[in-house]
Amino acid sequence: MGYSPVWVGAVMAGLQLAGFTAAPIAGHLSDTMGRRRIIVSSMTTSFVVLLFMAIAGNSPWFVMFVAVLGFFLFAVRAVLQAWLLDATPPDMGGSSIGLLFAIQALGSASGPFIGGLIADRWGIMMVFYFLAATIVIANMFIFVTPVPSARFAPSTDSEMQ
Repeated sequence: MGYSPVWVGAVMAGLQLAGFTAAPIAGHLSDTMGRRRIIVSSMTTSFVVLLFMAIAGNSPWFVMFVAVLGFFLFAVRAVLQAWLLDATPPDMGGSSIGLLFAIQALGSASGPFIGGLIADRWGIMMVFYFLAATIVIANMFIFVTPVPSARFAPSTDSEMQ
């Protein structure tokens, strides 16, 4: 898109700083408002921001939207982990988080490759539309994910006997 390496680095730093800021806020809100509500609202906002990025194209607005995207996109990560642990028996927490991280790594590894294929064929802005569509699909999965009926509580000593 014609940005200098220093500018790209600054924009990526803005993305990470926004995520750094958002994570504790989203974590607190998920504790008080519920995990699903925070995930759905963050992913919906990420979808809208990605559409704005595609529309903004090579403009100063694009750079600003990168930071906004980081705020909402990275806010979801800790909340997803907390929701997973809420829905998982205590003795399966490590396994479930390991599986989540493996799936995220698979997406992180394949995403740039798929994005490159799309950019080569249809242009870089189409990648943002593709990402927006994947977020919509992911959001639909959230609506069909069952809500844990009760948090798994650690067993008391009397229950172990």
